[in-house]
Amino acid sequence: MASFLHVSISSVLISMALIFLSVIPSSMCNPLKENDLIHICSKTQNASECLNQFKSDSRSLNTDEKGIAEVAVDLALNKANEVHNQYNQLYRDTKDSKLQEKYIACSKNYNDAIRDLQLVKKLLDINRYKLIHVEINDALQEVINCISAFKREPIDPVQIDYQNEEFKLLSYMVKFTTDRLVK
Repeated sequence: MASFLHVSISSVLISMALIFLSVIPSSMCNPLKENDLIHICSKTQNASECLNQFKSDSRSLNTDEKGIAEVAVDLALNKANEVHNQYNQLYRDTKDSKLQEKYIACSKNYNDAIRDLQLVKKLLDINRYKLIHVEINDALQEVINCISAFKREPIDPVQIDYQNEEFKLLSYMVKFTTDRLVK
């Protein structure tokens, strides 16, 4: 009887292990190499800065496609929060009503972009990759609106357009890394 019980438990454990392995996405089994990052970055407007951004986060090494998407989202979220705070500070510091109007509008844009990126992060966590496209496009549109506001009337004494361009790059990094998950 003990022998039968031992065989039965062993077969159950083996079956459970096989089931567990079959539900792990194949993207988690294949760590990315630097060439994969170069390929992702080649789709952006600044491939070398994209690669530098990925290399700035140690998680970029020895991770899978989902992991690199998570890194891209975190980098974009960090930059969005930084720029959002900067716009809020610029709004408080200036007395120029035209600049205040632009700064508060961009602050709201970045607030919306942060919300979009937080949703992207949640969608990644629950493997709902097909829904990410809409959210990242919304985040990109927010920064493009902000960039456009300063291009119409180029009054920008602090030259914050560099920050906007960096966030735009990071948003494209999210877009291109998450696109790979849908395929």
